[in-house]
Amino acid sequence: MKKKVLMIAYYFPPMGGSGVQRPLKFAKYLKKFGWEPIVLAPEPGMYHTFDDSLLQEAAQASIRIERVENSAIFQPGKKKRSAKPKGRLLSFFIKWITSWFFLPDNKKGWIEPAVERGLEIINKETIHAIFSTAPPYSNLIIAHQLKNKTGLPVVMDLRDDWLGSHWISYPTRWHYRKMKNIEKQTLSAADAITVVNDTYNKKIKKRLGENSPPIQTIPNGYDKENFRKAIPARDRESFTILHSGLFYDRIKPDSFLKSIKKLMVRDDEFRKHVDLQFQGGLRQTHWKMINQLGLTKYVTDFGYLNHQDAVQNLVNADLLFLTLGKIPGIDAVTPGKVFEYMGSLKPILAYVPDGITKKLLENYGAATVVGIESVDMGADAIQKYFLQWKAGKLPSGDINYTLQFEREFTAKQLSEICDNVGMKDTAKSNFYN
Repeated sequence: MKKKVLMIAYYFPPMGGSGVQRPLKFAKYLKKFGWEPIVLAPEPGMYHTFDDSLLQEAAQASIRIERVENSAIFQPGKKKRSAKPKGRLLSFFIKWITSWFFLPDNKKGWIEPAVERGLEIINKETIHAIFSTAPPYSNLIIAHQLKNKTGLPVVMDLRDDWLGSHWISYPTRWHYRKMKNIEKQTLSAADAITVVNDTYNKKIKKRLGENSPPIQTIPNGYDKENFRKAIPARDRESFTILHSGLFYDRIKPDSFLKSIKKLMVRDDEFRKHVDLQFQGGLRQTHWKMINQLGLTKYVTDFGYLNHQDAVQNLVNADLLFLTLGKIPGIDAVTPGKVFEYMGSLKPILAYVPDGITKKLLENYGAATVVGIESVDMGADAIQKYFLQWKAGKLPSGDINYTLQFEREFTAKQLSEICDNVGMKDTAKSNFYN
């Protein structure tokens, strides 16, 4: 008989974007390893991207989803509603309001209804463990409160650093100290902690000190099922370079675009064959640079695509590129796209600093890593791949290296952690006695 795990995930289908992939794929594959997930998530409310294909995937995997009304201040309501892209001024205002008045984050409005609904589920079902993934960090507070009320073991999962996240700003020292206390009190209550890379592992372990719960790294990954469904298209006329995902104010494609322009000037044949593709959506500021560099006719912007179509574009491309920004702490960040890039086995060009992402790609076997602002080196790397494409000799990634990032394998790692905390803490929980 399968054991049941209550999974707390704010971002879950039909919401789209990178944040839903990890909890969805865990829920999908945990079933193979003796765990039946019950997902506790808010009604989608107002959100910037939706992907109904992911909701269909959850349904096909028979994932049970229990919803509560979304009471988060900036995404209220039950009904699925697409939010218009925020302007820079509005985005700044929301970030400012959040940093001053909402700790741990602006999703704290769903804590109380989620705890109430979680207790209802636990009363009706025999739950053996609780799993909660963050951000938002409010998810971890929900898990902490449920543990206090039931004694059930809790696994807390961090997709980003918490206190040291490059997404969080602290307007005063008081805010920083307050968040530090919230982080320590919450994470210390976990029976186990999972993180997406070893850098986060070391940082969080150091902050929690000698009484830290066990922390295990389970990286993000790719779903081999998505790639099995994607049949590569053969186009020998265009050398297709693709970027998947969003850019941000300090993470932008400027160096890559300048590399493309530089290579076009010196290689007329490259100019005739290159096809630049973006999926996720370009902003006006990006289009402004594209126009200034005279690249408009070479660019295709697919906007936001459902996940399977996005994977299809990955396998159709000849070269994938990514970039990070000059942001404190960015050396510890591993974008989710890196793992799907590696799942495609396509060559990768990365404009990234020294750090965890660079190390991952150096072990991949078909990647070139240049500095964030290395326009000349980027142009040289693109030309190298273009010449290999012409000769029909583009390199492939090391499949033996990428197997460790398959979602089924990472779900197996999580199942083993749930097994361990379940055995350790069942005797301590009197909730079902």
